[in-house]
Parts: sequence; C-alpha cells; structure tokens
Amino acid sequence: MSCEITLSSCAFTAKPSDEAELIKYFEMASAAGFDGFELASVPVECAGILRNAAKKTGVRVVAVHGILDDGSCSPDAAVRKNSAEKAAAYLAEFAEFAPCPIVEHYHNRFNDPVYGGYFRDTVEKLLSRTDDMNFIFCMENAPFKPEYDERYPWMKEIADFAASFGKEKMFMTFDLNHANLHEDPVALAAEFAAIIRHIHVSDNHGIREEHMIPGTGVIDLDSILKALYANGYTGPCNLELVFPRNTIAGADDFRKIYEYMRSLSFNGK
Repeated sequence: MSCEITLSSCAFTAKPSDEAELIKYFEMASAAGFDGFELASVPVECAGILRNAAKKTGVRVVAVHGILDDGSCSPDAAVRKNSAEKAAAYLAEFAEFAPCPIVEHYHNRFNDPVYGGYFRDTVEKLLSRTDDMNFIFCMENAPFKPEYDERYPWMKEIADFAASFGKEKMFMTFDLNHANLHEDPVALAAEFAAIIRHIHVSDNHGIREEHMIPGTGVIDLDSILKALYANGYTGPCNLELVFPRNTIAGADDFRKIYEYMRSLSFNGK
C-alpha cells in the first residue's frame, strides 16, 4: 500500500492573517491529492485563524509546528519559563487536533553544556503541558548554520536527548533538508527510524537550508524515504516546502508536486 503524501501549510502563498486565502489553499491542495496537512508555525495572533481555516475545510491535520524559541536556552529561569509558557499556549490553540505530533526545534547549539541543561529544563516544562493535551512530542533535528550557531548537533545527540525522557515520551521529526547538509540522511533514516514519528521533506543544493520543491535540488529523496519506510517508519511523507520568492502557487503547482511524489518508487508506485 502506498503511503500518505501530506503538506505543510508553509507552502501556502497566503498571509497567515487571511482566513479566506488559507481556506482556498487548503481546498486547492486537497483537490490536488494531498492526504493531510501540517500546520506551520504562524504569528501567535494568527494561530486561531489558521486553526479555523483547517476546521472549516475539514482537512486532516497530521502535525502542528510549535514556536519554542531561543529563550529556551537562557540562563535566566524566568526567560526559560516564559519561553515554555508561550510555546504551550500556542499549542493549546490546536489541542483539538491531538494526538497528532507537535514539532519543536532543538535549540541546544552551544559549545557550553550548561546551556544544554537550560534547554532540558525548558523542554521538561513544555513536555508536561503537551502530555496533558495528548500531543505526541517530536524534537526536530537541527540545520547546519555555522554563521549563526556555535555548533552542529548531530542526529544521534538529538535522538539520545529524546530517548532520555523515557519510553514513549518523546520522539523525533526527521528533516531531510537539514540532515543533507552535514550527515548522510540515508544512513540516518535506517539508524533512527524507530524514534522518528514525523518527517519534513524538501530539497536543497547541498549548501544550506532551502526547503525547495522536491526534485529541484540534489537530495536523493527516494533513497532516503525508502530507507525510512523499510526500517519501520509508518507516518506520512510530509512535505515542508517553500515556493520561490514572488511565486503565487496555483492548483497546477500543487498537482505537479503531488504527482511527482507519487511517481517515486519509495511508496510502492
């Protein structure tokens, strides 16, 4: 049986404050064949608008991307608490879609391990809240940004971090675009499939994070996805792509992307 092909709402070329436009894009992408949607992070004041647009179109929500920020690693306990509370309040706007995965970025990108302790403190606070909402907590592997971050956290570090909270408490979102820049994503897919509950699929040129349309860059998506599904991953193939600047995505664009993903051999076609 072929897997589900789903899409992040970050692909919508619509303002997050425009409910009518969001509804149009949900309907357009659904008509193109997409089986469900990840709700991308939006400004806090737009969370209810995005939620309502998804509800009014009756689409299946497969994940919600959270907004945990760099304050999660602050030495100031009050700042860390505020970071966790903001992230929890944002996710509460989408609690009706539980038990879908929620996605948070791994912010421990410092050379000082003390900051890793600060991050863990924040995540523990947020995890207790998302547990109450019945979400599946997924920590996303980080991109390689040497001009911004002190270090690159390897996939194993993040997998070990997730596992350290205990069995069935925390999982991972595997972003192929991020992994392609610094590690072998095919090997990662095979090694860590058991802890992966959600994925982000897009393309790049192998230099930096770009979230290009699948098939337009250098990533061997088919081989990575084959390795994932062959090693026990059972979730949807979820596309987190962004159209080129000044592009207004149309029905044909979504249809072509969906058909391209269906044409790949990983899903049994």
